[in-house]
Amino acid sequence: MPNLANLPLLKKLLLALAAGVLNWAVFPKIGLWPLVWICQVPLLLASFRENSLFRSLLFGFVAGLVFFFGTCHWIAGVLLNYGGLPWIGAQLLFLLLALYLSSFYALFSWAFARLSLSAPSICFWLAPALWVSTEYLRAQVLTGFPWCLLGYGLVDAVNLAQIAKWTGVYGLSFAAISASAFAAEVVVRPSRSAALRLGSVASVLLCLAWGFGWTGREPGKATHLVRIVQTNIDLDQKLDALTKSSLLNELAKLSIPSDEPQMNAGSDVLRLILWPETPAAFYFNHDPEFRRRMENIAISARAYFFLGFVDFRPPSSDSAERDPYNSVAMISPEGRAISQYDKVHLVPFGEYIPYQNLFFFVDKISTEAGNFRPGDRVVVTPLDNQRSAGTFVCYEAVVPDLVRQFARDGSQLFVNVTNDAWFGESVAPFQHLAMARMRAIENHRYLLRAANNGISAIINPDGRIVNTVPRNQRTFLEGHFGFETQMTVYSQYGDIFAWLCLFASAVALIWLGTKGRKACKTIS
Repeated sequence: MPNLANLPLLKKLLLALAAGVLNWAVFPKIGLWPLVWICQVPLLLASFRENSLFRSLLFGFVAGLVFFFGTCHWIAGVLLNYGGLPWIGAQLLFLLLALYLSSFYALFSWAFARLSLSAPSICFWLAPALWVSTEYLRAQVLTGFPWCLLGYGLVDAVNLAQIAKWTGVYGLSFAAISASAFAAEVVVRPSRSAALRLGSVASVLLCLAWGFGWTGREPGKATHLVRIVQTNIDLDQKLDALTKSSLLNELAKLSIPSDEPQMNAGSDVLRLILWPETPAAFYFNHDPEFRRRMENIAISARAYFFLGFVDFRPPSSDSAERDPYNSVAMISPEGRAISQYDKVHLVPFGEYIPYQNLFFFVDKISTEAGNFRPGDRVVVTPLDNQRSAGTFVCYEAVVPDLVRQFARDGSQLFVNVTNDAWFGESVAPFQHLAMARMRAIENHRYLLRAANNGISAIINPDGRIVNTVPRNQRTFLEGHFGFETQMTVYSQYGDIFAWLCLFASAVALIWLGTKGRKACKTIS
């Protein structure tokens, strides 16, 4: 067995750095997703039988910092451009965030190192559960930041990605780390049995991919029509009365189809119009003229109309103040507002400032006065003929347990409205789209995505992009979609797979601690 514990610190740090670079390369825009199978091999090699607490944590921090600087450095740009911070302040705050997020990588490398010292024969079996546990904790602790979990790297491996219908994205992370773990075992414990285990993992994954491709659920017929308006409104655009009227006239023309024969194809065809998360001062409940225009669009198009806006409501019945809500209105073809969804999972520093006493120097990115308030429930909008749709807003697309509640509560179609203009020309819009696609897979639902400046898309229940339009253009996307009524295991039971991984990891670490105490008593 190669004695990796005696490798010089510098070489181990280079291994950790390589793990971070390979993990980064999995995601857009680099997008070398096959690296997902081996990207954590270097970190496992660096951590294997490392008996120094400091070093085992350090390797995880290095890998994590490289990964998060590669995938998420756009956050510093958002803080600089919209958060009211100078360049140095934006970089320091992002560094603080990256260090926090990297602590979950450090937790993984430490736990794997401790297990490898006491149980070198089973640590590779437990590595996938340890990894999923740390990803799940990252998604939950302090509001959570589940951005670019490893399993998202497999969204383009369409057949294999259908595993997520049972396990959520965490099952794909488990699969990827299984391959890395047993590949690492072949390096540090070379033997016929180790090679056989790696081959078995590869064979199982190939069989799963083939099986899902052969027997997977076919999406329902895409007979219904949608027109997605990509508004492409500049975040800095000032809307006086004349400019706003001209803008709304232009958007109305994009919203109302001129090809009536196509829109009348079949008596049971349902029509939708989507506008994105509000990129401007649109107040559906507090601007009668704006509301009248929106109702007229729905009536003229004879379509259900989903649009983002900002709502204001007092926190209590006797309060004179009004709190803002990031909301979506749903209007019937008769011009009647039939439901409203208030965004439940708000973006820290984007829509509210967490721990304001600590981060008093940071401005909220949204231009609305005051912190946004979260909604208190998911909303499933009833449509005609017992059909229904669930709408989630922007960042909520990366929160799997929230989105699956829409399907659990009866939504047969997903609508995602977002404003990714905050991300500028960074990689974030492409990452955001990949994560939204996973929600379609997990719940076996069509996903209609309206984005202010892109990426607007129609996504089928297998996560494939059916149609899209170029970014940074004011245009519309027309296409077909269907409703799905079958419930996936993930939609029904949520993150039970991740909970099982947490349980297995906790049992292993408790056993490790008990074994260590017994050893200390024996020595004494």
